[in-house]
Amino acid sequence: MAPIRFPRARLAGIMSAALARRGLSPEHAGFVVDGLLAASLRGIDTHGVRLFPVYLAELDGGRARARPEIRWHLGSPAFQVMDAGHALGLVAGRLACAEAVRLAKANGIAAVAVKSSNHFGAASVYTLEMARADVVGLAFTNSDALVAPAGGVAPLFGTNPLSAAARGANGDLFCVDMATSQVSYSRVKSHRERGLPLASGWAVTSDGRDAAEGSGGAADPEVSALKPLGGGASHKGQCLAMLVEVLTALFAGMPLDHELSHLYGDPYDEPRQVAHLFLAFDVAAAEDPEVFRARLSRLLHLTRAQEAAPGERVLAPGDLEQEAERDRGEHGIPLSAEEAVFFARLEAEPG
Repeated sequence: MAPIRFPRARLAGIMSAALARRGLSPEHAGFVVDGLLAASLRGIDTHGVRLFPVYLAELDGGRARARPEIRWHLGSPAFQVMDAGHALGLVAGRLACAEAVRLAKANGIAAVAVKSSNHFGAASVYTLEMARADVVGLAFTNSDALVAPAGGVAPLFGTNPLSAAARGANGDLFCVDMATSQVSYSRVKSHRERGLPLASGWAVTSDGRDAAEGSGGAADPEVSALKPLGGGASHKGQCLAMLVEVLTALFAGMPLDHELSHLYGDPYDEPRQVAHLFLAFDVAAAEDPEVFRARLSRLLHLTRAQEAAPGERVLAPGDLEQEAERDRGEHGIPLSAEEAVFFARLEAEPG
């Protein structure tokens, strides 16, 4: 069945009204709506409007606070810690990355650690926001354990994404947004629901077999954990996941990945204590911003111009997302039938 397209403006109106009914301020509701729509428009469906029902459940259950008490703890002039007061992660993240930009403009470089937060959506929401201010932005978050260490069979690390973004000339962008697992849990879940086989290297069973063996049939092997980025016996993904955990949970004094409750399950009435870190480098502290943007675009164009293997394309980080944004901005955001019904019902709720 072909997806159902919803215009951006319609989804924005539906989500804004639902958040207002739950007591969010217009500013905070705007952070949530803009962040989810930005991800969906860029084709990052796993972290776009598809998450909205979960975020509403977090608000309704009390896991997330509609009116959080945000507190700041000064670590140094260039490094601050924000207690998000159990805000929705998209609220905490936008406030923190704005502060990172402000501090970087004053000091050349800045870091903001965030504690007592929730799932913050797509990491690139924040790095792109920082890049628009001529800051090279980096964002990290820990998450509930779904990923086994290299060679292991039980989940110990979250998918622990990281993102980096910088602005080139004439609207060009460099944007990395990646998990430290080989594939997202949402992708495995989607394949299972649709009866599709899992690819080799995605996940592992409790007895150490690749979960792709025999998948797609009636007797799918049970997935014990996702595999770390890099595949095989590579420790690269594990190292990145642990680095993100150090930069987030350890800096902010929050629980480790395996101690966090799961995003998609109970209890919805208890805080999750997710941690984030935002780094900002003011371009003007090192180089004329116009020169930097021109050189970055030259690097991006050079990459795209490389000879490709037959049937392949050479892309720069963020190219596919920009293509999706142009298409979806014009034709609407694709939703599954179930998602379309959810948003239509939400739209019909009395104000």
